[in-house]
Amino acid sequence: LLLSFLFSITSKFSMGINHDNDHPSCADGVHIMSGEWIKGQNLGDVSWSQCSREDLERFLRSKASNCLVQTNPQSLNSVIIPSKLPGMTYTADEQCQILFGPTASFCQEMQHVICTGLWCKVESEKECKTKLDPPMDGTDCDTGKWCKAGECINRTSFAERTEGEWSAWSACSRTCNTGISSRQRKCPGSGLEGECHGPTMQYRVCENPSCPAGVPAFRDWQCQAFSVRSSYQKHVHQWQAIIDDEKPCALFCSPAGKDQPILLTEKVMDGTSCGQHGLEICADGRCQKFGCDGILGSLAREDHCGVCNGNGKSCKVIKGDFNHTRGAGYVEALVIPAGARRIKVVEEKPAHSYLALRDAGKHSINSDWKIEHSGTFNIAGTTVHYVRRGLWEKISAKGPTTSPLHLLVLLFHDQSYGLHYEYTIPLDPLPENQSSKVPEPLFMWTHSTWEDCDAVCGGGERKTTVSCTKIMNKNISLVDNKKCKYLTKPEPQIRKCNEQPCQTRWMMTEWTPCSRTCGKGTQNRQVACTQQLRNGTLIRARERDCLGPKPASAQRCEGQDCMTVWEAGVWSECSVKCGRGVRHRTVRCTNPRKKCVLSTRPKEAEDCEDYSKCYVWRMGDWSKCSVTCGKGMQSRVIQCMHKITGRHGNECFSSEKPAAYRPCHLHPCNEKINVNTITSPRLAALTFKCLGDQWPVYCRVIREKNLCQDMRWYQRCCETCRDFYAQKMQQKS
Repeated sequence: LLLSFLFSITSKFSMGINHDNDHPSCADGVHIMSGEWIKGQNLGDVSWSQCSREDLERFLRSKASNCLVQTNPQSLNSVIIPSKLPGMTYTADEQCQILFGPTASFCQEMQHVICTGLWCKVESEKECKTKLDPPMDGTDCDTGKWCKAGECINRTSFAERTEGEWSAWSACSRTCNTGISSRQRKCPGSGLEGECHGPTMQYRVCENPSCPAGVPAFRDWQCQAFSVRSSYQKHVHQWQAIIDDEKPCALFCSPAGKDQPILLTEKVMDGTSCGQHGLEICADGRCQKFGCDGILGSLAREDHCGVCNGNGKSCKVIKGDFNHTRGAGYVEALVIPAGARRIKVVEEKPAHSYLALRDAGKHSINSDWKIEHSGTFNIAGTTVHYVRRGLWEKISAKGPTTSPLHLLVLLFHDQSYGLHYEYTIPLDPLPENQSSKVPEPLFMWTHSTWEDCDAVCGGGERKTTVSCTKIMNKNISLVDNKKCKYLTKPEPQIRKCNEQPCQTRWMMTEWTPCSRTCGKGTQNRQVACTQQLRNGTLIRARERDCLGPKPASAQRCEGQDCMTVWEAGVWSECSVKCGRGVRHRTVRCTNPRKKCVLSTRPKEAEDCEDYSKCYVWRMGDWSKCSVTCGKGMQSRVIQCMHKITGRHGNECFSSEKPAAYRPCHLHPCNEKINVNTITSPRLAALTFKCLGDQWPVYCRVIREKNLCQDMRWYQRCCETCRDFYAQKMQQKS
C-alpha cells in the first residue's frame, strides 16, 4: 500500500500536478497531494483534490501528454482496474500482516475506532500497536457499514450520488467552420456551488458550412475587432494575430508587418483553434483536445501509424540522416513516398542553406529560388508546417501524403551540411491507383555553373547559368530547357568579382641569347611600365606611374658552348652473361680550364641485358665401371641446357663440352674364366636389382634416344627403362 502511495505521488509530479498548497483554494485540504502529511490526521484520504484534477486535465490537454500515446500494445491488456474497494479484498488481519509481518492480527478491542486507526497485535507481544494509518477503504467496521475516508459509513456504491441536471446546449460559437457549444449543471450540496461527480461544464463540437472566401481567420478577425488607436500615431492599426505557445488561448495581436505582440485579452472566443494542431480548440480560455473519434475531451488518440486507438503495428518508422559537403544549387536529399505520415525533417545545426519541398505537381516550398516565410502549405494532399528561425529550419507534416514528396536542399557554396528525417509508411501495400504508378521525374530550374568574371580587375560580375534539371531517384541531370517551359525561370544570380583595382606594373620580355657562345658577353631585354584595363588589355603607361625601381634591361652573361666538353669511353661488357646486369664506361672533362657543366655530364653506368651464355653443359654422375675386373669404361650423360628455363638446346660451345667417357681400372681378372658365369647384357639388365632412377632429369632423354639397351644407361635409369624392356619382350612373344 505504501509503495502504491509513493508511486502515485511520484507519477503525478511527472504529469505536472503540484501540491495542493500551491493552489489557494485547496491549501487547507487533506488530500493525497497535500503539502503536509501528518500521521493520523489525513484520515486515510488518498483521493485527489479538485486542484489536482484540474492539473491532470491540463496536462492531458497539453502537448507534453503526447508521450502517453506511444505505449506498448501488450500493456493495454495487462492493466486491470479493480472493481471493488481494497478493503473488500484485504481483511483487517491481512492488512496488519502487511504492516507488521505474518504473525500479526487485528486487535479486536480496538474495533470501535477501527476507521480512525488500524491497531494490530503481534504474536508474543502483549500490547497492541499502530502506525496511526487508517485501514483501507471498504474495510468492515460494523454491520452493514465500512470504513471510507476514516469514517464508518453505510455501504453505498459510487453511483449512488445525486447529480445536478444539465442545461440545454448553447448555440454554436461560430457561424462558419468548426465551433463549439456548451452546457452546464448546478450540483446540490452543502456549499454554495455544491459538489458534482465529474465536470460541471461540457463542450461538444459543432460543424458549420465553410467560411466564404476572403473571410479572415477566426483569430485574426478577433484582432481586427479591436480598433486600437496608437498614442503616437494618428491612424488606426491593422492588427494580425500572433499565437503564443505558452498561452495558446490568449489573444495576442500585433500591427500588420511588425513583430510586436500585445496581449489584448486572456481568453479568445470559444471555438478558436489553439494553433497549428487541428485537434485542439480553445474553450473557456483553455486549450481542449479533441479525440481522434471527434469527441471533445476524449482521450482517443491516433498512434504513430495514423490509426485511431491503434496499437502502432500497422506501419514502420523510416529514419535517417543526410550529409552533404560539396556542391551548390538544389541537391535532392530523399523522396518521401505516397502514404507517409508524421513527417519530420530537422537541420542538425544552423546553416547557410534552405530546405525545399516539392510534389509532382506545382506545389512547393522554397523552390524556383523563391524563399518562403514560416507558415503552412498544402502539398501532396497534406498540410506542411515550415519553420525557419534564423539559420535553423524544420519541416513537419501529419500526412498521409497522396503523392511522393521530393526533399531538396538549396546550397549556395560548399559547406558541411546535415539533416535528420523521419516518417512512417504503412505495412499494407498502397491502393492500386497509387502503388502502380511509376515515379515521375521532377523538373526544375537550377543554377548549374558560374560564368567567368567579366573583368580581370577594377570590379566585375559573374553570373550563374540557369538550366533545366531533371531529378529522379536522387539522380540529377541537365535536360533541354523546354522541359521547364511551364515553370518560372529565375534570374541568374550575380556576384561581384576581381574587385582589386587595376594597377600599373613593370612588364619585361625574355632575355636575348648571350652575345658570346663561349666566354663573357651581354644579353638584353625590353622593360616597360604597363597598366591593365578591366577587360584584361595591357597599355603602356608612364614610367613614373609604376612602383619601385625600373628593372635592368641588360646584364652580363657567359657562353656555355665551350664549357661542355665531356669525353666518354667505350662501354664495358655486361656484368651478367645471362640476364640483366650493369655496364660501365669512363667519363672525363677535356676542357682546359676543367669547367665542364655537371648537368650535361654523360652517365658512367647503365643497365644492360645479355643472354649470350645462358646455355651451359650439364653433366650427370659417372656410371659404374663397365667391367667387374680389369680395365673398363665409365660414362655420363652430357646435356646442353638453359640456365634459367632448364630447356635443352644446341647453343653450347662444343669446344667446352666435358668428356662423356673415362677409363676405369679394377683389380686384375682371374685368368680362369667360367663360361657359365658370363651374362649377356640383356639378361644382366633384367636381373639387375633396380633401386630407382639415379638421373631423373636425363632419364627421359635416354629413353627417347633408345639408350636403355645399353647396360650402363639401364643401371642409371632402371625405373624408366623397365617399361622399355617390357615392351620388347611383348613384341618378341
